[in-house]
Amino acid sequence: MEAPTKKYFKIGEVAEMLGVNASTLRFWEKNFPQIQPMKNKKGDRIYQLKDIEILKEIYYLTHNKGMRLANASKKISKNPDKTDDKLKLIQELRHFKEKLIQLKEQLE
Repeated sequence: MEAPTKKYFKIGEVAEMLGVNASTLRFWEKNFPQIQPMKNKKGDRIYQLKDIEILKEIYYLTHNKGMRLANASKKISKNPDKTDDKLKLIQELRHFKEKLIQLKEQLE
């Protein structure tokens, strides 16, 4: 996944990015005080990049590592400004894989 160039994202965009339902994001918002999306006059959630990074870490901890929400919340609370190093590595490897696939397709 390429780094987003936008600064603000609607809940549907974030849900699609992470491969989860919008209801999951709303649930996580209730359980993780670190997630504080802005809301417009209509009440629509507007996520910033910092919110998305936290959501990515929650996804990684709960889906990839099988961590319970309470434990994931504790881990994120201990270090709210730093995303998990393994998550960053996985993202970099996925990006590298995409580049390799593109290069392979160009050579064929």
